[in-house]
Amino acid sequence: MNRSRGPMPSLETFAQGIVEVANAVMEKAIRVISVERGHDPRDYTLVAFGGAGALHACELAAALEIPRVLVPCFPGALSALGILRADVTKDLSRAVRLEAESAAEAKPKLQRSFTSLEQEGRKQMRAEGFSTGAVQIQRSLDVRYAGQSYELNVPFDGDFISAFHHAHETRYGYFDRSRPCEVVNIRARFTGRTPKPALPKLKRGGASAARALVCKSPVLFSGRRKLTAIYDRSRLLAGNRITGPAIVTEYSATTLLPPEWSGVVDRNGNLILEPRR
Repeated sequence: MNRSRGPMPSLETFAQGIVEVANAVMEKAIRVISVERGHDPRDYTLVAFGGAGALHACELAAALEIPRVLVPCFPGALSALGILRADVTKDLSRAVRLEAESAAEAKPKLQRSFTSLEQEGRKQMRAEGFSTGAVQIQRSLDVRYAGQSYELNVPFDGDFISAFHHAHETRYGYFDRSRPCEVVNIRARFTGRTPKPALPKLKRGGASAARALVCKSPVLFSGRRKLTAIYDRSRLLAGNRITGPAIVTEYSATTLLPPEWSGVVDRNGNLILEPRR
């Protein structure tokens, strides 16, 4: 049986399709951790790191109505920088299964459990070289309505019952103060502060980014070719402004500014990208 075939898509059309599929998958993932958890993406900044994060960031931000994108200095090595600047933390937990009608009533019993848990945590932090006074402790609880099979984590300090009702409403859209609450686990995070490597500041420059311009080349945006400026990020100075369409290249990443976006370089070398009003 003969089947008629339409014209084969061009290489550019094929590549555009790959980018659109990748964007759709990432957009869905961001919605899972924001909208579906009661967070409005319009209240946040999208941080784009990794080698390809900044390639997709502006289009993702536009789809989710995120007002700005931050591309950190050396985005491909941001995780390594995070390790260098990270504090030492240990998370310990213990099951308790305690029904709590009020926070005031339950706290004395929970405090005894926390005391034992914190003794173990301080012992582990001493083994890491931190004195007792140098360790910060953050207490929290896993709480649920009695009969539920899932919990929400809330701070132990203050009225944790009210905090749970609020968290439940934020996550699931409702709460019920008439239902008894149950503390399932206690948790303690132990943090030991470490020295942080200094981050150099960029030299200040004017608004013009001409010194960083490498060339201009036609690039396909939504099926249309546009003459696009290509910049070397290592030549950018604080205060330089870039107007899309533009591509910013560097050793560890590529940043894409669609035609309707613009950006500025801050003193820390970050690119702050926003849609043009």
